[in-house]
Amino acid sequence: MTAKLVTLLFTILTIALLSNCGSVPSTYYYRVDYQMPSPQPGEALPATLAIDRFETDIIYEGERIVYRNSPYEVQYYHYRRWIAPPRKLVENAALDQFRNADLFRRVINAGAPENRDYVLKGRLKAFEEWDEAESWFGQVTVFFELLDSDNNTVVWQQEISHKKPAASKEPVAVVASISESLKVVIQEAIETIDKELRK
Repeated sequence: MTAKLVTLLFTILTIALLSNCGSVPSTYYYRVDYQMPSPQPGEALPATLAIDRFETDIIYEGERIVYRNSPYEVQYYHYRRWIAPPRKLVENAALDQFRNADLFRRVINAGAPENRDYVLKGRLKAFEEWDEAESWFGQVTVFFELLDSDNNTVVWQQEISHKKPAASKEPVAVVASISESLKVVIQEAIETIDKELRK
């Protein structure tokens, strides 16, 4: 084997090793998913509810999954992301879960060209993995506000939070816990609004 051929083979091998070492890790995408609770007992309220666009605290504006172990420090998974910004995931989940609850005669998106009696707004204040010494949790906090669409007055408002332990210290287990926490938060909003409007 000539020196020229050896040099060529060494160069090819070096390039192959460097390109392999510099490869970008795979990006994983996650969605919210959970089994819907049973519909509310009793007759639906004779009213239409519009789910408005949800707002969010700045740290949840992107698709990267947030993880924290302190209220003062925020960290992100670079290659583990939501399929859409969290505020959109929560907004869609609220729309689906309020429809499933049969609390209102009709539940629509706020952009729909239809009359509405009430408008539900929300601000996402936590949507994250929360790490503690022995466990990881899926934590969700939403500030809800229900408005009377005739006069734009606040009928009800409340901040609701839930934190569920993950089955394991794996991102996919935390996503499942975040999903379940979101279900609990929205369900509590549904049940509280039901009581408030039936007074």
